Amino acid sequence: MRPTLPRAARVPALSLALVAAVSGAALAANGGFSTARTAAPQSASAPSPVARELPKQASRTQASRTRTPLPVKPLRAVVKPDLMLTTKAPLTPVQLAKLLRLRGLTWTTVVSTRPVRVGNRAVNAMGIDPSSFRAITPRATASSDALWNAVARGDLAASYAAKLPLGSDVHVFGRRPLEARIGAVAAYDLPASALIMNRDRARTVGLATNTLIVAAPDRRLSRLENEVRDVVGDEVVFTELRPVQVVNRRPATYLELYKLSATYCPGLSWKVLAAIGQVESGHGRNVGPSSAGALGPMQFLPSTWAEYAVDGDGDGKADIMSPYDAVPAASLYLCRNGAGRGGQALYDAIFNYNHADWYVREVLAIAAQYR
Repeated sequence: MRPTLPRAARVPALSLALVAAVSGAALAANGGFSTARTAAPQSASAPSPVARELPKQASRTQASRTRTPLPVKPLRAVVKPDLMLTTKAPLTPVQLAKLLRLRGLTWTTVVSTRPVRVGNRAVNAMGIDPSSFRAITPRATASSDALWNAVARGDLAASYAAKLPLGSDVHVFGRRPLEARIGAVAAYDLPASALIMNRDRARTVGLATNTLIVAAPDRRLSRLENEVRDVVGDEVVFTELRPVQVVNRRPATYLELYKLSATYCPGLSWKVLAAIGQVESGHGRNVGPSSAGALGPMQFLPSTWAEYAVDGDGDGKADIMSPYDAVPAASLYLCRNGAGRGGQALYDAIFNYNHADWYVREVLAIAAQYR
């Protein structure tokens, strides 16, 4: 049966309910913990971010470490990044020095990236400095000292979409093989962040230092990108992380609202937003709270809403219960997780929205029915 789209005007006080991906960090400890909500929206158990120190006993992967990790610096503030740039070739020291001197950069972190294989699956890996990288992750993830200390010690931190069991030893195959432990699972809300490792681990597996993530709130991104090209040439891929300016409008129907909101994420079809709206709340008919505490027409958890709230209609407040705010927020959340790139990236973005394969399959099946 073809899904129906009711008129938003009939539910002025409705709360579109988004089951946003949990912005928490789950660490493996004595069996492991996970904040992923895999049950149906109305029967999900409430997620609770967990940050526990990992066991101190040495495993075969821990015993091989010879370097004493530097202590991870405490989190001073969560930073909203504006741009991620990735070059085809590794960045040279001269190029990095020039990039870091570009006008208007208020925060930077250098990242090594490369697709690797874990078992028989391909995943995108990042080599990072835990002290700086933590600042651009969701607040619950950024605040977890246990998670970032685990990464500093040499454990790997997986995203929910990577589906790697907590506490397991895995074989990572890049330019050189690596055996390591999955010490944490968390939401990072960045493209290509399925598997996080420290820089020593990144060098071992052969990740290239080819990515810079920056905050430049006062710069026009198009001009900044041109200045980057002057330094590194044209073989560079830009991922704009700055939220798109939302047009303050109140469309008359959900159909119009989904279509407008999808424009905030180039490459994202309105049909995906409509399918999520149908699964989560029946387009505003059931706005929660769910058993997990999710609210509104797009079923956002309040903790996730605090990170991604949008004032979509320009009334001066971002209301989790308002479709005019919640649907644009859902679009921007999905976009931050790479939905605009389609394919596997879209699948992973929806999985981050609600950590269950059945959920992703249902959303995509419903989206395929819209015309």
